[in-house]
Amino acid sequence: MNFSPLQLDIAQESLTQKIFLSGYSDCGKTTAGKAYLSKLLDNKVPGNKILLLVAQRSLGTTYTDFLDSIEAYNGTLPAVQTISGLSQKIIKLFWPIIAHEFGFRDISQPPVFLNIESSQYFMAKVCQPFFDKDYFSTIKSEKPRILSQILDNLNKAAVIGFSHKDISEKLKNAWNKDVKHLVAYDEAQDCAVAFREYCLNNNLLDFSLQMEIFFKSMQQSFLIRQYLFDSFDYCLYDNCEEDTPLAHDLMIDWLPKFSGALIIYDQHAGYRSFLGADPKSALRLIESCSKSVEFNKPYNSSNEMQTLIPLYQKAIHRQTLPEFPKKTFSKLAFHHHKFYPDMIEGVVSQISTLIENGTEPGNIAILSPFVSNSMQFQIQQRLAEKQIKLISHRPSRSLQEESITHGLITWVKIAYPEWGLPVSLYQFRTAINHALGNMDPIRADLISRIVLSKHDPLILRSIEDIKPELLERISIQASFQYKQIFDWLLQYQNEKSEMDVFLARFFGEVISQPGFGFHNNFEAAEITGKLIESMQNFRKNTANHFQNTEDNWALDYIKMLENGLISALYLQNWELPPLDSVYLAPAHTFLMQNRIVKHQFWLDIGNMGWWQRLMQPLTQPYVLSRNWQDGTKWTDIHEYENNQMNMEKMISGLMRRCSGKIFLHTAGFNENGDEQAGPLLKATQRLLRRYHQQYGLLNV
Repeated sequence: MNFSPLQLDIAQESLTQKIFLSGYSDCGKTTAGKAYLSKLLDNKVPGNKILLLVAQRSLGTTYTDFLDSIEAYNGTLPAVQTISGLSQKIIKLFWPIIAHEFGFRDISQPPVFLNIESSQYFMAKVCQPFFDKDYFSTIKSEKPRILSQILDNLNKAAVIGFSHKDISEKLKNAWNKDVKHLVAYDEAQDCAVAFREYCLNNNLLDFSLQMEIFFKSMQQSFLIRQYLFDSFDYCLYDNCEEDTPLAHDLMIDWLPKFSGALIIYDQHAGYRSFLGADPKSALRLIESCSKSVEFNKPYNSSNEMQTLIPLYQKAIHRQTLPEFPKKTFSKLAFHHHKFYPDMIEGVVSQISTLIENGTEPGNIAILSPFVSNSMQFQIQQRLAEKQIKLISHRPSRSLQEESITHGLITWVKIAYPEWGLPVSLYQFRTAINHALGNMDPIRADLISRIVLSKHDPLILRSIEDIKPELLERISIQASFQYKQIFDWLLQYQNEKSEMDVFLARFFGEVISQPGFGFHNNFEAAEITGKLIESMQNFRKNTANHFQNTEDNWALDYIKMLENGLISALYLQNWELPPLDSVYLAPAHTFLMQNRIVKHQFWLDIGNMGWWQRLMQPLTQPYVLSRNWQDGTKWTDIHEYENNQMNMEKMISGLMRRCSGKIFLHTAGFNENGDEQAGPLLKATQRLLRRYHQQYGLLNV
């Protein structure tokens, strides 16, 4: 890579000093971090002596790609680490000491680290007796969301540094509305305490218990503390503003032990605050550094875009807008549509024009506060008509929401008839539609009605028993492919294996072969890979539980999946999308990728989702924070100010990640047919009115 003199100077100084590097996005801070890694490796520092720390695994992909490009180095290359990853290594290594200290029932057995999926599974088991007692009847929320919020509360307590037994008290002290809601906080507390006891009794470590044990061990055990502190000589800590207060506490104690360190802080960020990120806490690291440096010159953003950022900030906060150059608005294009489908058509048409004029599809991002199934489908279908590929990423989207997942699970049910899980006509039609090549819904429905037994929905008929005239309607190709699947499943009955093994074989040996529906279908392959990985992780994390019970892990997994099990974070989703594909994602997801695109499309800017946070009845990210004073009531004023601040932060972050033009689209009626005029639309209208007043026209 080509590094600037300033970046090289920072890298050189960080070899012998602790440098705190701050600045806005696109000012070259991460590139300075890469220069620092290069300097360390050039000075023959072994990679295993370099702590390359990020707040979230996805934020480390840029460093992973950079290190993969290095050819000459001494020994090993540094590995991207997170506090969670470090804690797992420490707990595994010192388990006999830790298990005894923290009250685990069986210290002779190794710990089992739970991911999101397995945590929700065990939380559901623990909470079921409480649901049977009519817990949470005072709130309107689905069971998976209730479970995830209880886990979220536990996680907040662990990374902020207070007892998990005090969660409800903190939430109740801040509650300022209907007193009936306070009961739900106490009920969530009961579930959290019961889950923690269950984990201790079964050697299970969810994220909250893992973090709590790690941070307490670092405080209480000189041996563990010394071992970790002596493991690394140099430190590169990027995006520290996205990390948690206890992580910052640890780094404040750790920094003096390093020979050199570079701490990178992104100003006006902290997009993971709903997960415990604390930018204010991260600023404390300056005191442990010998020097503070600020980068303030953007590499890709134009002067016009830099001028627009403070203008938008003033418009959001209803402040007086100053005069500005006319060309400033050349970076904005505002489009109003009466109906939602018209907006989608307008966006697709503009994208097509940009690509025809030479813009790489990968340099175009379509952003919205939320990306619904219908939005993705409409955009994807219309872009496909113009031979334009689309890649979408929705981290909160569960595997259960994918129709391909439903099809694959249907084949699993058919392969294991002894489980007695029924297969409906709709489910089998979905499975056939995806599995057979060149299949349409009408023929998929026809073949489903023919081969699926009406008396036993788990028994398939052979294609050879079907009348010739029906075979012609289905097509010879579809008939032949169905026969191959039928024969393969018949053979499989004699060589049963675990569910994840079945799915891997079925995908590799049958449906991904030439002519079948999954052949060269990379989206389907990705979803299949996620599903198999999810199954494998679930089987590994629940192995001890199912060895001690008569339950079937596969059966429980399918039931949890069909009930809305949230999938874990799959790192491949965070890799930079290919240049031949337009990128569709929620705005916050795009911000967490730390990437620049030439053109951005902001959809439905009248939507309140650009401003209003997702309401969660059992948790509150700003109350469960070190920045909140216990006993203070959370009022509508607090809600308004935080929403204003978060929207300003999000809009500024998006604009700093755009090197070309932003296309703002709004619809008179949103996706649900409702009229909306949210704060982002109003802020945009203030800018447009000021522009019109200043220049007497509105050609933007």
